Amino acid sequence: MPRFSIITPVYDPPAEVLRATIASVQAQTYGDWELILVDDRSPSAHVLPILHEAAATDSRIIVLERSVNGGIVAASNDGLARASGEFIALLDHDDTIERRALEIVDMYAQQQPEMDYCYSDEDHHTPDGRYVNPFYKPDWSPERLRSQNYCCHFSVFRASLLAEIGGFRDGFDGSQDYDLILRATERARLVVHIPFVLYHWRQLPTSVAGDAEAK
Repeated sequence: MPRFSIITPVYDPPAEVLRATIASVQAQTYGDWELILVDDRSPSAHVLPILHEAAATDSRIIVLERSVNGGIVAASNDGLARASGEFIALLDHDDTIERRALEIVDMYAQQQPEMDYCYSDEDHHTPDGRYVNPFYKPDWSPERLRSQNYCCHFSVFRASLLAEIGGFRDGFDGSQDYDLILRATERARLVVHIPFVLYHWRQLPTSVAGDAEAK
C-alpha cells in the first residue's frame, strides 16, 4: 500500500473554504496519506490557526510556515522536499477531492505498476454548493497536452519521477502545473487517464475556476 503525499500551497483562502479542503482529505477512504500544507506567509490572521488546529487533530497533516512570501513554485517545492510518499498529489487550497479519490488512484496503480503519472476528470463547485461543468477528459494525448493543459486536476505523480525532473521550476508561477506535467510526461513510463470525477474546482472570484474567460 503506497503512501500519497498531498501538496497544498496555502495563501490567504477564506476560512470556510480552507477547512473544506482539509476535510476532503481527512474524509478519504484510503488511509495512508499525508497532507503537507505550506503557508506562503498568508496575511490574514485566520489561516495559521486553522492549519495548526488541523495538524493537532491528525498526525498525517503537516504544516510548513514560510518566513517570506515566495510564490506558488517556492511553496510547492517546499512541500515536495518534505514529502515522504511514493506518490505526490496536487491539491489547491480552495478545492476539494472526492472521498474515494486516493482509493481509486491506488486501484489503478496496483493494476498498472508502471503508472508514473495519472490524471482524472474534474468539475466545478459553485458558491451555492452545486457541482457543474464536468470535464470528461480524453485518454492520454501528448499532442493535445502541447496546446492545452487538459490533464490539470486531479494530477498524481510518482515521487521518483518528480525527483528526476527537479520538481517545479522557478519562473513558472501561474503555469507551474502545466510545466511540471509537460516535463513529467516526457519521462513517464506510463500515463493513465482515470475516467472519474475525483476533483472539484471551487468557483471563487479569486480562482481560475471562477474566471470564465480563463477557462
